[in-house]
Amino acid sequence: MACKVSAGVVLYNPDDITYQNIISYASYVDTLIIVDNSTIYNDTLIEKLKKNFSHLIYINNNGNLGIATALNIACKKAIDLGSEWILTMDQDSHFFNFRSYLECLDSLQNTDNIALLAANTVWHPTEKMIQSFNCENEERTLVITSANLLNLSLFNKIGGFEDKLFIDMVDHDYCMKILQKKYKILFFKNIFVKHEIGNFFQRKNLITRKIRNKIEHHPQRTYYIARNMLYLSKQYSKLSPKEYSFLRTLNILFIHDVTKVLLYEDMKLAKLSAKIIALYHFIIGKYGKYDL
Repeated sequence: MACKVSAGVVLYNPDDITYQNIISYASYVDTLIIVDNSTIYNDTLIEKLKKNFSHLIYINNNGNLGIATALNIACKKAIDLGSEWILTMDQDSHFFNFRSYLECLDSLQNTDNIALLAANTVWHPTEKMIQSFNCENEERTLVITSANLLNLSLFNKIGGFEDKLFIDMVDHDYCMKILQKKYKILFFKNIFVKHEIGNFFQRKNLITRKIRNKIEHHPQRTYYIARNMLYLSKQYSKLSPKEYSFLRTLNILFIHDVTKVLLYEDMKLAKLSAKIIALYHFIIGKYGKYDL
């Protein structure tokens, strides 16, 4: 029997292209839950979605509550509706073969210990690759949030998404919580998704440009990344010492990244200041939303 699946989409000042992304999966789920964190509303988009999807539930947060809180709202609504799984989507992610994803979910014999399914957000598939797909999968320890299928029967046991992180590293934190509980993350390499990195702040030009194939972040993102990486190193250094050792984190944030900023990036003083503030807030335990 097919599982009951909802989709949870977090919006932040979306453009009209978002509609094309949403229709790549919306018709295949039982409920489409849109949680709107926008500060600039796209009324045309929302009306178009309401007109074309009768199973839409629209939740307006009347401001930016952060990606973690928005995801928690979507998951709790899906649980209330009796959904067994929820697809978590960024507004800039587009599926190539979502129906196949559901087929893979239905093919799993036992999901009692599987907390999360992840799709391939890296490859750019050819038509031949899409047509010849299979449900081959492997266990992973870390995946991004977009295009995941979360097992809602385990959501509350895992503890949900960490609201106080606001944005950045929210996906890392949820994956580590899964591993702490001895649950599994399965990655399906033949389920393809086009995913734009850094969409959450893109509408305010807080993602600026690529430097040597790496994203250059606005100081505001620099702050959240630094603060939340320090939080993860504190929480999970014993669980995953290779990934989250405190010394490694300090080296990345204050030697490697600072060198890159000084040599290649703009807004140098603002970014260095953001890192110092992030370190101070980590030390005093200040989390949540913070505007530089």
